[in-house]
Order: sequence, then C-alpha cells, then structure tokens
Amino acid sequence: MRAGLAATGRRARQRAGGVASRAVRTRRGRAVAGTCAAVALVTLAAACGPASSATSGAAPPNTDNGTTVTYAMQPGGQASYIFPFLAGTVGEDADSVFNVNDFQYLLYRPLYWFGTGVNPYLNPQVSLAEPPIYHGHQVTIRLKTTNKWSNGEAVDAQDVVFWMNMMAAESSNGVDFSSTGLPSDVTNVRAASKYVVTMDITSPRFSESWFTNNELSEITPMPMAWDRTASGPSNCVANVADCTAVYNYLNSQAANVSTYGTSPLWGVVDGPWKTQSLNSQGKLVLKYNTAYSGPTTPGHITTFIEVPFTSEQAEYNVLQDPTGSQTIDVGYLPTVDAPVPPAGANVGSNPSSLSDYQLSVDYAWQLSYFPYNFKNDTGQAPIFDQLYFRQAFQSLVDEEGVISGPLHGYGKPTYGPVSAFPDTKYLSPQLAAKGDQWTLSISRAETLLRSNGWSVNPNGIDTCIRAGTGAGDCGARIAAGTPLKFNLIYATGIDWMESAARELASNASLAGIQVSLTAEPFGTVVNTAFGTKHSWQLAEWGSWTYSPDYLPTGDTLFAGGAPNNAGDYDSAENNTLIQDTLDARTPAQFDKAMYTWQNYLAGQLPVVYQPDNATLVETINGLDIGPQNSAFTITPEDWHYLK
Repeated sequence: MRAGLAATGRRARQRAGGVASRAVRTRRGRAVAGTCAAVALVTLAAACGPASSATSGAAPPNTDNGTTVTYAMQPGGQASYIFPFLAGTVGEDADSVFNVNDFQYLLYRPLYWFGTGVNPYLNPQVSLAEPPIYHGHQVTIRLKTTNKWSNGEAVDAQDVVFWMNMMAAESSNGVDFSSTGLPSDVTNVRAASKYVVTMDITSPRFSESWFTNNELSEITPMPMAWDRTASGPSNCVANVADCTAVYNYLNSQAANVSTYGTSPLWGVVDGPWKTQSLNSQGKLVLKYNTAYSGPTTPGHITTFIEVPFTSEQAEYNVLQDPTGSQTIDVGYLPTVDAPVPPAGANVGSNPSSLSDYQLSVDYAWQLSYFPYNFKNDTGQAPIFDQLYFRQAFQSLVDEEGVISGPLHGYGKPTYGPVSAFPDTKYLSPQLAAKGDQWTLSISRAETLLRSNGWSVNPNGIDTCIRAGTGAGDCGARIAAGTPLKFNLIYATGIDWMESAARELASNASLAGIQVSLTAEPFGTVVNTAFGTKHSWQLAEWGSWTYSPDYLPTGDTLFAGGAPNNAGDYDSAENNTLIQDTLDARTPAQFDKAMYTWQNYLAGQLPVVYQPDNATLVETINGLDIGPQNSAFTITPEDWHYLK
C-alpha cells in the first residue's frame, strides 16, 4: 500500500457511500459505498448488528424453520471473485468490502481476524494463529492446531508459505501490490514445523504493531488442494518458480462464476460457509460448512443468501413488503427515510412500515473522504496543489449540515486522516479536542480565493487574475484567466451521498466555483479513480475501510505512490512523518509519531473530508445477529433465530 515506505501489500477495502458493509466498508467494502457490514454495503459501514439501543415491533412467524437468512447488499455491491489472491485484471471493485469481507472471508479465513467488541483490534480467539512473537527482526507465527480444511487437512504452516510464495511470484498481479510491502520486506519464509512459520523482516526499523496489523493481516492461508495446474498437482508451496502456472490456473478458474458452487477447488474451505451458487445477477447462496472447526454459536442458521440491489430505494421497497415475492431478513434503512432520533439518542424510532424489524446503528472503522486528482491531465492539478484552494474547498463542505440533513442525525464529523469514530487509541488527542476545524463558511472560502489572486464571482465562475508564485498570486503553473471549474464523479444509488454532492456543488457555486456532477455506478467510480489515473478530477465512491490494514498509519492512503492513494497526493514531509510511525519500536514512540503525523496532515487537507455515515441495520424480529464489530467482518455463522 505504500511505495517508498516500509510498505504493506494489500489495499484497504473501498466502500460505497451509503448503507452497509467495509465498502464503505454502508454495508461494506474496502472501498465502501455507504454503510454496514451486516448488510453488506461496500465501504459501507462496519459489520452491522443490533446495537445496545434498538427499536422493534412484534415478532412475525418464522417461515423458514430458522435455517435461512437473506441479507441485502448495498447498491451496486455484489460478490464477483472468489480467489483470495486478488488479481489486478478483475477490477478494483473486486477488492471491495462486499467481495472480500462479505464473501471471501466467509469461505477462507484470513490468518488474523480483527474486530473485538466495537473496536477494530486483533481478535486472537477467532484468528487462525496465536499473536505473532517478535525476536528482533524475526517473527514467529504459531498456527492453532484445531483448524481444519473441509477436506480434513489441517490448516498449517505450509498453507501460509503457499500464499507467501505466490505473492513472491505474482505480487505484481495483486490488486494491492506494493513494491516495498509483502513479500518484498521479508525473507527466509519457511515452515519451521507443521504449525510454525518464521520469517525475517528486512526493514532496518519497524513497528511490531504495524507489522502485525498491516502486513500479517493481509495473509490468507491457501489449501494444498489449490497447489495445482490444469495438468495436475504442482509444487508452489516449495518452489516459487512453480507458482506462476498455479496462479494462472486458479485465476482462470475464478473467472467462471457459474462454477463456484460445484468446483472441487473452491469447495475446499476453512471458513464456516461454502458456496452453493452465485448467479450473473449477483445473488449469492452460501451453505454452512459442517466440517468447520472454528468458534460458532449453537443453533446457527444453515443458509445465508446475499441479494444485490441497484439503489437504496429498491432495497427499501422490498424491506417494506415482508409478504412480497422477495423478502429480506437483514437489510438497511436509508438514512433519508429514517425518523430523526431524539436529541442525545443513539437511535430513533423505526418507520411504521417496518414494524416487523428491529433497528440498530453501526459505525464502521473507515475514513469518509473523496480525493483530488493531483495528477489529472485536464488542467486542474496545479489548482489542487495549492493549500489555500484546498482550505477554501473544504470550507464549502457542510459536514454538520449533511449529518442533520440527509443523514437524519446518523453521522459523525471527520476531523483528519484518522477516523474519530469509533473511539480508538489511534486518534490524536489534539485533533479530537479541536473537532471540525473547517465548518461551512462561504465567506472564508471567498476570502482565501481573493487573497490568492482570484476574481470571485458568486454564482458565476472565478478566474485567476494574478498569475505567479508570489504572495497573493494564484500559484505555480496557474495561468491568468484559469477558471475554477471541476467535474465530480460520484457513485449512484445512495441517497444521502447524492444529496451531499448536490449541496457541495450548490455551496461551491456561491463562492464562484463550478462543480459539475456526473453520476456513475459504484464500480465505475472506483475503477476510474484507481484505474484511469489521469482522466478525472474529483471522485466520490463513499468511504474507505481500514481492512486489511487496520492500523491507520497513513501509509495505506496518503503516502506518495501508495496504491490506495487514488489522487496521488505526495508530500516529502508527510512521507517522512508516516515513516516515523512505521519505524516506532515502542508503544510510546508509536503514539508520539502517530499524533505528530496526524496533526500535520490534518492541516494539509490532502483529500476532501466528508461525514462518517452510520449504517442503519434492520433485522427481522426473532433473529439474533448479536453485537457486531466495526472492522467490516460479519459472522453469520453466529446468527440464530430465537425460540
């Protein structure tokens, strides 16, 4: 995730802007579209589930004998790629929360599982391995001896080495490849015994917390049944030279979605679920893996169905018709349709049309923002380079207005490069005390522009009248007569995000900045922002979940050259401060470095900050999905119907 730093290897998940999952996170995603995990919206929000406060109606009869749950995906989100070594050819949206966290993780468990209570911390109980042990530059990973693949084989050290060898051979094909991340920053990876893996870290200095949370967190052990080609068994686990042919074979098999439920390859799982079917419309049916050896809840459901939707309103229409041809057991309430909660309350009442459901509120471990494209080839890059312009533009974002408006009170302001919610030890106390330093102010935006060489024309278009690099000039490479005109592409289907985009464009027009809006599907926005690097100016998909890089050290999103740095922001000072967080060897050194970096970058405004939206989870009465965590990891194997 970071280039030029002691990097990670995989991209955090995008999330769509609206309702559920880790994209964003929304129902989830890595890039998240909008809201929550239990509902599977792409960056949508963290895993969703009933919170401590909720509203409900009378429980309806359970017509499926307590065995099945149908789960609503976020708009535009669906499972699309099963192989947990994400190939660059499958598209950036395959690395979203709805594909990884809501699909792959249910079948193939990552080496380390994150999410403890409401916090995104390492969860040793659910992880496949004990917490790593560091001896200087060597790290020892001891896998638990109880975990099994569905074919009866142990999940052991060879399965970790298999993944690492494939990364060594095919890392450039990974969606989240970084030339300085895994496997480049380790050497001598070996199975020291059946359940013990050791590797040497090549970075001269490194934070153990960072290496655990942002490097080892990327590893997904792979079964020996996958070490093959079309010709038969291979030996990637012992010979890196064999891994390219194995990768090519597995990637080709993963391209055939219709075979996911029948393939002997993908049927070997260590997670609690197996794929029964995935159709071309994105409807996913999973069956419980009776050979699952991990922790689970007695009386759990046995069939888990994920259903995609094109928009929030399409999902809401189904949610309101529990007797219709299509039903939802776990879904989400669009914030624009939610009654505003009383002052000080975490959750308000449910709409009367949803009396069959219980409402709860979840926030994902994510960052809500959208990037400037600092390397666009359409002429706006020199403008984005100017700090005064970024200050002026952020002054046009009405975070509190969006929270009280289309979010109906279900949101939290974003202060800087580390999310302020949920409450974690990672946020700078100084930033927490300051709060939102860039509340809506049209007059501040106008003053900043006038003071730096622009003719301000409210409801018109501002132009540069003092070209140059001196005090009071427009800045380097900005010619006289340059207009403040931009195009913002944003993901469709999430009502609050569309309202926020329109409000921003309206506020900008009052300061003479023309923002033209272009609505596109979530996948199009994400693939444009991360694929066609130079053709866009501003791109909003929703949020970004901190997964699988759970430690928000900045190397995943803000380091120069990092794959997740969609807008190509690059600052030497910022890169140095990020590196300091990665080099910190003690908890005290790490905290100091983290807070110093955040305090600096918050003032630099490398992206446009948006409010952190909640996912309003609707759970059918009589179904218990338990308290979920913010790390965008859902566990339907623990869900059960109450007797």
